[in-house]
Amino acid sequence: MPRNNQIPSYDSLLEFQEVYLRAVALAWTNAQFKQDFLADPTGALANYFGYQCPWNVDLKVREATGPGQGWDAKKKQWTLPPVRTTFGVPVAPKVEEQLIAFAAYNCAGPTYLFTCC
Repeated sequence: MPRNNQIPSYDSLLEFQEVYLRAVALAWTNAQFKQDFLADPTGALANYFGYQCPWNVDLKVREATGPGQGWDAKKKQWTLPPVRTTFGVPVAPKVEEQLIAFAAYNCAGPTYLFTCC
């Protein structure tokens, strides 16, 4: 659930980055957190860090265990899978309502990353 109907900002992106890095570090050392984080990322971030994501997202986290993925100690670098993002395209309303509906979609609120108000 979004906090106070906030508009996604640079600061909120930085806040998410920080809590996500904390979650990765904790997952490396705490098996219960890792299990919780993989099962319900949004819930785990809220329960362990008190973090409430300000956007309406369905966050999914999985282990990067594919072939060639992970930390390369020789090269001192990571090989990770690409980040996946899914966007929903709403069903079109009747033609005579589309302009109003599009304006309303844009003003649907800051919980959707690419709407404005």
